[in-house]
Amino acid sequence: MDLIEEAISIFKSTLANVDPNLFLPEIIKMDSSTSTFKVYGDEFNLNKNQKIYVLGSGKASPTMAEAVEKIFTSNIHAGLIIAPPHSNSNLNTIQMLEGTHPIPDEKSLAATNRYLEFIQTIPSGSYVFNLISGGSSALLCKPVNHISIQDLQKVFQLLIQSGATIQEVNTVRKSLSQVKGGQLLERLNQVQLLDIIISDVPDDDLRFIGSGPTVAQEISYIQSIAVTEKYSRWNKLPESVRSHLLSNASNEASDSTPYTTADFKSHYSWIVSSAVKVAKETRLIAQNRGYEVTLFEPAWTGTIEDFEEYIYQHTIQHVNDKSIKRALIFFGECTVTISGDGKGGRNQELALRMANRFSQTDRSLAFLSAGTDGIDGPTDVAGAVINEKTKNKAQEMGIYIDKYLSENNSYHFFKKFGNHIITGPTGNNVMDIQIVLLN
Repeated sequence: MDLIEEAISIFKSTLANVDPNLFLPEIIKMDSSTSTFKVYGDEFNLNKNQKIYVLGSGKASPTMAEAVEKIFTSNIHAGLIIAPPHSNSNLNTIQMLEGTHPIPDEKSLAATNRYLEFIQTIPSGSYVFNLISGGSSALLCKPVNHISIQDLQKVFQLLIQSGATIQEVNTVRKSLSQVKGGQLLERLNQVQLLDIIISDVPDDDLRFIGSGPTVAQEISYIQSIAVTEKYSRWNKLPESVRSHLLSNASNEASDSTPYTTADFKSHYSWIVSSAVKVAKETRLIAQNRGYEVTLFEPAWTGTIEDFEEYIYQHTIQHVNDKSIKRALIFFGECTVTISGDGKGGRNQELALRMANRFSQTDRSLAFLSAGTDGIDGPTDVAGAVINEKTKNKAQEMGIYIDKYLSENNSYHFFKKFGNHIITGPTGNNVMDIQIVLLN
């Protein structure tokens, strides 16, 4: 197996080992003999007339829902989740609706309206498992009444292309929503709400996972305006959005405090998987294959330019030590400022940048960057993998890396050259993984 094949194999083995269908039964356990269930060490009694309902949204919600159905079987009365298009599931009691990602459209809005109607049917006192994962910001989408879905789409597009961090993007998103930023809590305060969360954000900050629909928090219109101004997007926003932010920012300034959503006592939240867990699984797999492994923590946040330099500098330190098979594991999500009109995602672009950087390296290596959700940007691939020969081989084929990078067109580079990583939607979403193998 050459290094490119090995890197892909390690990545796919990681995905298989962190499937929610495998780990959720170890976390959530039902004891039918005592009508109790546990989540980690917390125990809950299921009364005779009490039923379990399931809500969910995000890229991992179908696999999470499958696992919950298997755990609770007939104890689940009903459920409804919103997932990306073409998600695979084998659900019986829980209904799956489709939204769109990364830009919401009428499908996301229709699914969210149905989701909110479903919430109204849940009896007071019921247990509600709420399965949240990355992607919820687009899938669970209901803008404030005077902002159209078309105007919201423009905001999402502007923010995604701006280079803003996920925290900054979600600061704006929740200020334009009826469900984000803890605003879903007031619709669920009559039930016992149990959030089961797969984190796709740095530091596992609950406020920013899927824009925190059931996480009580501040919603600041002043901060939202500041984000759009920081990235020179304010004047490009639709008039309805600017009007909404300005009027609420004025109220916020007069009250001297941001609007804060409220929590309630019978609400619990657990993070059951995260990027660091998956990165450590990747480390273990590489170790078992004979590599000396270094895992770089914490999760990366920052620009793709800085991430490229960070990976290169840490890799080049080990190039001359050819006595050891070495693997370097990075994880996180970098931001890309889009200037071209090509097609791609941050993982493919990062792989293409590293093909440039490693082209003069005097050692066999492979570099892989891929999204754990199996989708990189608006494409049908998870990412890409390169080696030290990629640039020269591409030039021999008449394919020039710099041209594709200038157009943000990494997808079509790898479409011509090869080395795309294709998994299909994985039913998981815990940021991106980068693997460097040195042999």
